[in-house]
This record gives sequence, C-alpha cells and structure tokens, in this order.
Amino acid sequence: MEAYPPQYLSPNLPYVLLSGLGQPESASAQRQSQRGTASCPLDHLLSEAGPRLVSELPHIESGIAEQLQAYFFAAARPAADRAGHGEAQRKNTAKLAILVRNIRREYRLPRRKADAPEQLKDISPADGVHSASTVAAPALHSPISPLTPASPLFPDGLMTPTWLSKHQSMLPAAFIFFYAMTADAKLASLQDNLIKNDINQLKRSLSASSHKSRIVVVLLSGQSIVDAPDLDDRLANIRRSTALDPKSSFFFLPAKSSPVELKAFAHTVLDTLRPLCIEYYRDLSKHARRKRNRASIPAPTVPPTQGTSRTLASQGWNVRYEFKLGVLAEFRQEMEAAARNFEAAYETLLGHDVFGSIAAWSPRWNEARLLADVIAVHIIRCMLHHGQTTAAVRKWQLHRHRMRDIVDRRGKGSNNYGWEAWEARWATVMSELLQASSSSLPSLIAVTPSSTSPSPDLATDGNRIYASPEKGIPLGERLLPWELAHHPGYWLNLAAQHLKSRRALALEMPEEDRASPRESATSYAAYDSYLCPEPHEEYPLASSGRQGTQHADLIVGVLQPALDHFRSRSQPRFIERLRFELAKEHMQRRDWTEALQTLRQLWHTMSWRREGWWSLVADVALALRSCAGRVGDAASIASVDWELLSDRFATNTHFTSDVTRCLDGVSGIESKPMIVLRDGHVASFLSVTYAFKARQGHVGEPLSSQLVISSHARDATAAVTLSEVKIAFDGSLGSIVLRHSEADLPTGTDAPQSVQVRLRDAAASGASSPPASPGTMSRRPSFVGETDLSFAPGQTKMIGFSTVLREVGDTSAQTATLSMSADSFDLDYVVSLANQADSADWWSLVDTKPKRQRRIDERGGVIKLLPKPPKMQLSLPQIDKQYYTDETIELMVEMINGEDEETDASLEVHIVGTGDVVPQIVWADNGCRVDDVDADAPGYKVGKLAASAKAATSFSIPASAFAVDYVLDVKVLYRLLSDPDTPVSKTVTVDIAVIGPFEANYDFSPRVHPDPWPSFFSISDDEEGGDDDNDGDGGKRRASGIIQKWCLTTGIASFALEHLVIEDVRLPIVGINGGVECTITKSAADEASTAKTTASEVAPSDVKQVSFTLDVQKQSLEDRRSASLDLALEIAWRRKRADAPSNVTTLAVPRLLVPGGEPRILASARRGASLESAGAGAGALLHLDYTLENASMHVLDFELCMETNEDFAMSGPKLSSLQLVPLSRHTLRFRLFPLVGGGGGKWIQPQLKVVDRYFNKTLRVVCAADGMRMDKKGILVWVDDDL
Repeated sequence: MEAYPPQYLSPNLPYVLLSGLGQPESASAQRQSQRGTASCPLDHLLSEAGPRLVSELPHIESGIAEQLQAYFFAAARPAADRAGHGEAQRKNTAKLAILVRNIRREYRLPRRKADAPEQLKDISPADGVHSASTVAAPALHSPISPLTPASPLFPDGLMTPTWLSKHQSMLPAAFIFFYAMTADAKLASLQDNLIKNDINQLKRSLSASSHKSRIVVVLLSGQSIVDAPDLDDRLANIRRSTALDPKSSFFFLPAKSSPVELKAFAHTVLDTLRPLCIEYYRDLSKHARRKRNRASIPAPTVPPTQGTSRTLASQGWNVRYEFKLGVLAEFRQEMEAAARNFEAAYETLLGHDVFGSIAAWSPRWNEARLLADVIAVHIIRCMLHHGQTTAAVRKWQLHRHRMRDIVDRRGKGSNNYGWEAWEARWATVMSELLQASSSSLPSLIAVTPSSTSPSPDLATDGNRIYASPEKGIPLGERLLPWELAHHPGYWLNLAAQHLKSRRALALEMPEEDRASPRESATSYAAYDSYLCPEPHEEYPLASSGRQGTQHADLIVGVLQPALDHFRSRSQPRFIERLRFELAKEHMQRRDWTEALQTLRQLWHTMSWRREGWWSLVADVALALRSCAGRVGDAASIASVDWELLSDRFATNTHFTSDVTRCLDGVSGIESKPMIVLRDGHVASFLSVTYAFKARQGHVGEPLSSQLVISSHARDATAAVTLSEVKIAFDGSLGSIVLRHSEADLPTGTDAPQSVQVRLRDAAASGASSPPASPGTMSRRPSFVGETDLSFAPGQTKMIGFSTVLREVGDTSAQTATLSMSADSFDLDYVVSLANQADSADWWSLVDTKPKRQRRIDERGGVIKLLPKPPKMQLSLPQIDKQYYTDETIELMVEMINGEDEETDASLEVHIVGTGDVVPQIVWADNGCRVDDVDADAPGYKVGKLAASAKAATSFSIPASAFAVDYVLDVKVLYRLLSDPDTPVSKTVTVDIAVIGPFEANYDFSPRVHPDPWPSFFSISDDEEGGDDDNDGDGGKRRASGIIQKWCLTTGIASFALEHLVIEDVRLPIVGINGGVECTITKSAADEASTAKTTASEVAPSDVKQVSFTLDVQKQSLEDRRSASLDLALEIAWRRKRADAPSNVTTLAVPRLLVPGGEPRILASARRGASLESAGAGAGALLHLDYTLENASMHVLDFELCMETNEDFAMSGPKLSSLQLVPLSRHTLRFRLFPLVGGGGGKWIQPQLKVVDRYFNKTLRVVCAADGMRMDKKGILVWVDDDL
C-alpha cells in the first residue's frame, strides 16, 4: 500500500496531545507529528497562519514526569488492542485505542477558513461602478475545499489526503496540559494565579479558533493534601476560576506516587477521555451530516475560469460527505456505520454522474480511481474487522472487475503493463489487510507445526490455510474456492504473477514508445500509467542510460514473504514452487549466490523427485548447475551431473556423459573436493540392494548374502568405475568392503554378471575396521574383498559372498557407500538399506538373465543369528516331585557329550526365588573331577569331556524355613577345542516348589490334678522362710502355689504328596509369663506308642493325634494372676526311603492362657462297678464327678441342682448347697445308670446347675476327662452299648 497516500489508509484513532510533561519533541519532530507519519505536500494550506495555543509556564521535567509520560503512551494502547483480541473489538468490549503525542507549550491549530483571493482584496469603490456598500463580501471556505481557489480540489476535485491528515495529526480531540504546583507557601498564590491565567488564556484561544477540542488540566504537586492542608483550597480555587469540570477536565496527582499509582492515574485519565473523544467525533459527524442534507451547493469564493469551468456536482459532494462520515465513524470505532457510509460513497463515486462525467485524459480521472481504491480498502477493512471474510473477498473481486470494466470502456485498456501493476498492487493490498486484521481472524494466524503433527492440506483448528465462511452466508449457497479468504501468502503469490505479466508486457513495448517525451513526440495514450512509471521510465531505451523499473526486485519482494507464509503453514508443494520461482528471479537479477542457496535448499528436500516429476527435477537441476558453475560450487555440479546420468530424464535433457570430467573448465576450485551424496537427496543412476539368503542362521556357520548393483544410466554415458563399495551393518557384523579389481572379469560388456567374492578378515589383511559401538563385542568383525566395480549403462552385477559370525542377535545391513575417485574430485554415494522395499529379493543368473526370487514376508537385509545348536545332553535325574521346608535339597546334574569332538565345559546354576533371600548353591564332589573356578568360565568347572563321555556332579540348596518357589536354571557352557571362539550353551529350567509338610490344630482343656491343694489354714515349712524367691540355702525356692493340670491335644495333618515318617514330636517351652512353673509330659497312650515303635508313618492328608500333659503351678500361693505359656511343636521327620536324612519342622503354637483366681467346675466321668438286674442284663454304673475349685481368697456359697434326664438313672443329691473356704476344692459324685437302647452307643447330657449365691451367677461346667465334649447346653458323655 506504499503507492497510496498514507493518510488515506492509516488507522483512524482519536488524537490526544500532551503538553508540558517530560521532554518535549523538537520543533522539526513536532511539525512532522502535526503532518502525520508521512509528509503531505498540501498540509501547509492548513498549518500556515493558523491559530496558536501558547502556554507561558515551563515544562515539568523530572523523573516522575518521564515515567508518567511513558505510562500515558502505554495506556493509550489497551491490552486487548496490543494483544490482538479481535473478538473483543468486534463485540465493543475492548477499550478504544488512542493516539497520544507529546508537544511543546506552543501549538498551531489548522485554519478553518482560507484567506480571500488577491483580486477581491484590491476592490475599492473608485475602481468600478459599484460602491463599497454594494460589493458583497466573498464567501470563504476551508483551505482544502473544492470551493476555495487556492485549494488543489478547485473547482471539481473530490477529496484530498490533507483532510485526513488534519484529523489524524493536526486537530486533536483533546489537549492535556500539565502544570506543577509549588510547595513554597510564599510563592503559592503567585504560582496559582499564573496557572489560572494560563488556562483561561488557552480556553479563550481555543474558543476563538472555533474548534471543539477539549482542554484537560493535570496538576502535579510536590506535596500531598495530608502534608499541606491548604492544598485542597488551592485546587478548589483554580477549578472555580477556570470553570473546569472536576469529573472530566481537572485532575490532581499528589507527590511521592508509586509507579503503580502513576500507571493507574494514566489509565484513569485516558478512560475518562475516551467517551469525550467519541462524543467529539460524533459532533463532527453531525456537522458533516447536516452539510450533506442541505438542498443547495455553496457558492465558490471565486467562480472557476479555467479547466472545465464547472464546480463539483451534488453527487460529488455526497461522495465527499459519505467518505467523511465513514472516516469519522472509524475514529469512533463504529465499523458497521463506517461500512455503510463507505458503501454509499463507493456506489455514488462509480456511478455515471461522478466517474462517468470525468474525462479519461483529465487528472481528476486518476484522482477518482485513487479515491475508489481507498474507499474499497476501507470497506474491506470494516468487513474483516467484523470477521466477514467471504464478503471481503467478494468485495475485493467486485472492485477488481468494476475497475477493469471502467478502464476497458473509458480508459486505456487492461492489456498493458499499467493495469498489471495495479493488479499486483491490489493483490498486495489484500495481503496486507489480512495481515493487519489477524487479530480479528484468529483462524488465519500461522502456527508453527510440530514434528509430530501432519502437514494440513485443509483448514484445521489453530493452523488455517483459509478462513471459514461467516455465518451470514445463506445456508446452501455454493461458494467458489477463490471466494474464501486464504492466508496472505496466496495474495502475495497472485501479486507475483501479475508482476511477471507486467514485466512481459513492458518488454513487448516498441522502442518508439519507450523514448523520452523530449526525444520523441510519440503519444503515450495507449499505456496506463496510474500509480506506475511512464513507458520511458518503466523500460527505457538502452541508449538513455537509465535503469528503469527493476521487475525482478519487485517480484522477489513479494515472493519471499509469500514463501514465509506458506512455510509457516506447512504447504510443501507451494513452498517448492515458490522457491523455484524465487531462484529464477535471483538468476534474473544475476544474484548467483542467493539463487544457488535457494536452489540447494530445494534440491535436497523437493517432493518432485519422490513423486516422479522428472521434468521439474531436470529444470531445477539445470538451474542449479548453471548457478554452481558461475559460483564455483564443485559439490553441486557433481551432484547434478551424477543425477542427470539416470535414464529417468528425457533424452533431450542436457547432461555430461562422463561424470568424472564434470568439473573440467570450472574455475574457482582451489583443492580437490570430497563430495558426499545420499539417496534421499538425489536420484542416482546406480541402484543397490543387499539381502541374506536365509532369514535365520547360527553362530559359527557360513552365511550367504548378496549385493546387487544395477546401472540405469543413459545409453550414451561412459562406463562408471567405483573405487570401492562399503556395506555397514548393525549388530554382530562390522562392515564388508569391496575394492575394485579388473583381474577376474572382463570389462567392456553390459551383460549381467554374477560373481562370488572370497572375503578375508580386515584385521588379518591390515585394513581398518570401524570402531565398535556401545553394547556390542569389543571388536565387530569386518571383511574385505576384491572384484570388478565398473558398470556400463544398463548393466547389473550380482556379487555374492559368505561370512561367519560369532555373536548372537539380529544383524541388519544399514548403508552401502559407493565411492568413486576422479582426478578432480572424490565422491561418496550413500544408500540406505534399512528400509528398502525390494531388498528382500534374491537374484540369480538364469540363461544370462537375472532372475528374481521374491520374498515378501521379511526384509532380506536382516538376519537373526541364533546360538549354535548344542549337542550336549543335560539332565537332572534324581529330582523329587515335591520338596518341603526345613529340608536340604540335593540335586544331581548329569552331562553327556553328544558332540563329535572333545569339549571344555563348565556348569552355571542360577536360582530365582519368591523370597527376599536367594539361597547360595553348594557344590559337592561326587566322584567327578573338580577343577578350580576359571575367570573365563564362571560357575562349576567340569573340564574336558571326550566325545560321548559322561560326567555327573551334584549340588545342594540350603533348607528354607518358609514355603517358597524356586526357578532353577542349569546351564552348561562349553566350547569345542577346534573352535574356542564360539561358545555353545544349553539350559535346563526346573521349577521347584517348597511347601510346609505339616499343619496342626490344638485343643487346650483342663484336667483334675490328683495332688491335694495346700491348706489355707496351715503354713508349710517352705513358706516360713524369709525370702519369697530363695530357700534357706540360697537356691531357688520350690513352688508352693496351686497346681493345675491341663491337656494339650494336637492333630498333625500331613500336606505332603508322599508318605512321611514322623520320628518324634516334642513340645518345648519357648516362654512363660505370670510366675508359674510348667512341666510337660506326653500322655500315657502316646508314651506307650513311643515305647513300642521309634517312628510312625503318616500318609498324605492323614492326621496324627498327640496329647501332652501340662502341670502348671504358681510360685506363690498368694499369686492370683493369670499366666500364659508360649510353646512350639517340633516334629522330627524324614522321607520314607532308608537313606533319607532326618529333618525337624517347628510349628508355632498359639499362646495358651492359664486362669488364676477364678472359681471353676470340672466334670470327669469314669466307668463304675457292674450291676445285675433281673430284667435288664449286665451293665455298669457311670461315675460322674464334679470338682468345684475355689482358688480365690473368699468364701463362696453355691447352690447345686442336678436335673433329671430320661437317658439315664441317677444316684446322688439332686438339690444341695455347698460352701467353699478359700483355696479349697470339693468333689461331688453322681452315679449314673445309662438307659441305652442300642444302636452303637449315644451321647447323654447330664446337667448340673451351679449358682453363686452372692453374685447370683451360674458357673459353667467344663469337661476335664477324655470321652466327653461340650455344646451350648453343657457337657456330653459318651456311653457305649456294653456299658
């Protein structure tokens, strides 16, 4: 938009001037600021002899003043405007931006009326027949009005940019004057009077100028109202004397304000001024609207006498007023109203009454075209402000078509360079408008794409190529693609195309039209020079010595930003095309270095090579070679000539038949260059594939592989000879290097050839090998071979070789490097073999023709190396099915050498368990030879084994106290004595589960101790001693407390999978609490069983009952505490086989509680004497004894009641009472005669109810003998049939 006056297209913002604050602008800068950013040549018409506003008081120069000035400048551009929040602007929620400038104390306002013409000033009564009273005063108008003779618009002009400059940089909406108030009490009154006089003088001057600008006063004081109480009165006095509104025109800033307060003060002042500024421009709009609505046209100051001799028509005045109303609406940021006014002005301007009445040869023609362009730009800007992108594009196209129609009908036509220049400028204007409206169009903001996101081909969120149509488009309306608002890069590209057309049309001009007007009288009527040079300046004659228009520079100026826009949106096809066009324009400018750099970027990354557009690739290649030849870039020349040898290109494409001589005649090459090419950057005439014959192989065995190199060079190309071919691998193989040798095969033929190359170790031959990568062997093997590496056009060579690898894993071919050494350069062409689609094929020569054996399942360049298959037999012959805790695990390992030769073997055992501690393996010598552990053969060294020899050894795993699962890996690692570098291994994995062999349940019940209790009324000899714990001899005193008998019955269940032998069961004491002594003995039955046999066999899931008798006695008779016993159950067991070792398993016993001083009732039953009855046969009585114990220190009274039962006859007291003294017990015996009716016996339930009289509590009867049990009702006694 540089061709248009900047005042026409500058943003219209309310204009506010600061005076007296900080360092003012210089006089020249102030004049420049009054004229705007760019100087307008007609601004002097307004600024000269205009009214002046002069303030006599000095500037405020201090640190606070400078800070406040900066805050005013920052607050004038709200955060929403600076951040580009277009949505807030469209909804009028953003603050109105303001243009703020700082001026001196003197400012000149623009004039409202022009001076009278000179001929009217000289009229007097003596000069004519008219007297002074009859001569009418001249009608004076604005200096830039079409009615003023001195105006450039006189008499029929439409608009001048000076009017916009007047409101943009001359006439502010408000003045903000800053004054400093003194803190000196003696000078306060004088200073205040000076401020009041200065303000009143400024108000009178502004009122006399008839301008409606507002005056705002800001007073800065060195004191605050708190520090100086009279300051408030001084401020009130100044305000009353100047008649300033305290809410909108009078502000006070106290001293010592912080930066935050200064910033808030600046925002407050400008926020107060924003509605005043809007009202100011609204008043101007009302004034313009009243002038538009008047019925007649004002008379000019002097009637026109030159040119058309006519004044501007009423339709022209409507254009002026509508345009002014639109501009003033933009000042108020009312874009909808501005768009309506601009549309009215546009339609009126292009109507027959305005544009149609202007002659094409008149200067007013170009002025009208310029005004039409400006109004169209304002309309498009308003539409973009509201997000109406499609409407904006349609308006842009409509204006383009209407201008073309007008130029073709009434102008000089559109088939000339002038029209193409306008087309390019119009496209550039649209691009700049889209860029300036990016805040209102977030969908067109370019976002740099990440490496993981794909390049978008359509509009996507956050990175749009074009903006979506607005909602105002009718539903179902079909939109054309070019009616969508694409990003600025498209419009710049369109401008570049028109600039190329402009250059082509300019170059077609004949010489007679290109001569200077002083040299030739040829008319320029056929050429449109609107906003562009005349023909003799556009493309001057060579004899004139003038340079003319640099079209290449103009094209580069739009192509480069267009390329940046397309690059930011990841559009690769456009990027490549624009880069090529940009490079050709650099070549047009003969900027070979810049062209070479651009072409080199395109050369390496263009997609045309991948997609097969070989004609485009050839064009780029030839352009790159042309630039490289002029610059002396040997690498680019060799790269291009290497690629152009391929038969993919057309036969008419220029190329060098012998690539080794491509640098002949190239100057500027100082040393022999080393050139590296990659297959992704060039399309080589040599194709390379590599494949292994098999997908899998074994370590130490020969592996066949094949390298196929084919030449696709043109027929006229000389044979190419490579110096070497190097294949790099990933895995256990380092590299394979093939060097050129002509000794084996004849040369000069293009027939396919198949050769087998014998490789040798690179280390043995003295060749260098690549360094080992981390994680691989210390040295990966590399091999070297020799063969003929010369290739005629169309020739294919299949080179096979065999290698032996020593490392297990995947090995893949990565790259193949084809090296060529010429006299003037060295070249390496690197081909990637990692992702080749056809590298899985195996080639063979059948009838002198190569035949392909296709394999589609796997990539042929990868082979999986497996360990050498072991022939050593490894077994664990004596492993048990199940192992148990507390048992040492003994395992035997047996090896049989199945190899055909002697081996050197060693054993490794790795164990992994579920527990936290991994047990250590203990090796044993079982008759086989045991050597010392070798550092190179970790584990158990077996030694040398002859073919078919057998060796065995054993190891043990320590016993575990807990159940655990082991995973045992037994590995034999051996090497053949003939091949010590290849280790061979075989592994046997065994799962061993260790479980507990036994589980036990326990029954702890009381018994009646046969020994009498100690008497409460007598003292034994032991209790007469002085010490409670020691006897008289100093030893531990014998226990003298109450003794109780208990029975612990345990049921030992076998969880083993086989029969186990239990040798012994013990119940050791772990701990005793409560001051008691405990003696543990086995029951009589268990003792008898132990005496008969030393061990008992337990089958799986069987339960073995073992009873123990516990005698618990208190240390002291007076001790009434409860006691607890901590015991453990030890089971000595072994497996059933005779040589099995004995093991001891310890099971935890729950803590046993022994009550102290509570009374209890123990029931025991035994068989009594026989009875003879006449009617009932022989039987026996059942003696049921109830023992009542009082272990307390109180006398207890009980009531006893034996309930009758139909299951037995009873003899004994049914109701009785009993009194027990402390520490005593009493036994009640009942004789029962069971009434058993047959059926194998039954349970009878005698019930004795014992109630404590004092506590009225029923005591529970407890079983104290075998053959009894309890339920909820009481005890039960088993009675057999024979009883």
